[in-house]
Amino acid sequence: METKYIAIIVMIIIVGILLYYGFINFIKNKGLNSQQKSTIDINLLLEALGGIENIQDVSHSPSKLTVVLTNQSVVDIEKIQSLGASGVVEGKDTLAMIFGKQSALIAEDMKKYM
Repeated sequence: METKYIAIIVMIIIVGILLYYGFINFIKNKGLNSQQKSTIDINLLLEALGGIENIQDVSHSPSKLTVVLTNQSVVDIEKIQSLGASGVVEGKDTLAMIFGKQSALIAEDMKKYM
């Protein structure tokens, strides 16, 4: 009778260890295979911003993409809005574009070109 309980306890421990390591492995690999890209055409956005040479820096927040520009007069606001920006805010030498959750992906894609 006593060996029966020991066998059950050992089986519970083994199953617990397998579940633990399986769960940890699942959590670690969850984001690795989902290499996401932005849904807009980065080349068209760069063209609307006056080209790569017009962009000094790119940053983002959870919903906004901000670029520091050399010459703001060559920027095509209508083209940026047609690419999906819900709003564009012009600063002295910056341009903030509201792309929502895509902002981080767009910023990463733009930095690859720079």
